[in-house]
Parts: sequence; C-alpha cells; structure tokens
Amino acid sequence: MIFSPLFKKILSFVNFSLIIVFIFGLINIEHSSLGIPKPLFEITDQAVIFFDIIFWTIVGLLALELVIAYLKIRDTKMFVKKYWLEIIMLVLMPIFVGFKILKISLKIIKQIKVGKTVFKLFHKIKKHNMKN
Repeated sequence: MIFSPLFKKILSFVNFSLIIVFIFGLINIEHSSLGIPKPLFEITDQAVIFFDIIFWTIVGLLALELVIAYLKIRDTKMFVKKYWLEIIMLVLMPIFVGFKILKISLKIIKQIKVGKTVFKLFHKIKKHNMKN
C-alpha cells in the first residue's frame, strides 16, 4: 500500500472542506443569478481569483484521490466500474468553468450590442438634425 489510510482520510477531509468553502463563495459570487439581492461579503477581484484557485485545487485533489484509488486497484475495468461517478465529475468540473467564461462573454457581447444601438441612434439623430 503506497498511501496510508490516514493520508486518504485527510485528503478526503481537505477536499470536502474546500468544496464547502467553494460552494459558499460561488453562491456569494453568483448571488444575483440565484435571486439573492446582496452578496454575503464584498466581491473583489481577489475574492474571485481566490475561489478560482480553490476550484482548481479541488480538481487537483480529486484527481489525486482517483490516482491513489487506481494504484490500490490496478485494474482499469474494475477501477472504472467502481469510480465511474468520480471520473465523470472530474471530467465535467472544468467544463462548467467554461460556462462561467461563456456567461461573462455573453455579457460583453450584450454590452457591445447596446453600444452599437446607441451609436446608430446618435447617428440617425445627427442625420435628422442636419436635414432640418
């Protein structure tokens, strides 16, 4: 056995604790999407970066847990059969971060469209005033 049972328990506890902290931060950051009027604490750029670091730490620790589990079993078929849910979760977690980036991109695109509409409106007003 490469890793002691105590190490595995500590790793699981640390990962679980980080997931709780991350969920709390995510609820706070996405408060308006969840219908919460005010965030629980001030959202700064540092807070967003902090929770991004926590997210990627969670992904790394989950991957480490799966590696440890595989080293214990050493049978791919049995490993996938036993840990299929964890594998899917580990694969999907970074994809959901992509949705977060997409959400930010959509906000920027909407702002550009509004700016374009305002520009066209000013241009039409200017043309109308020049004719009169």
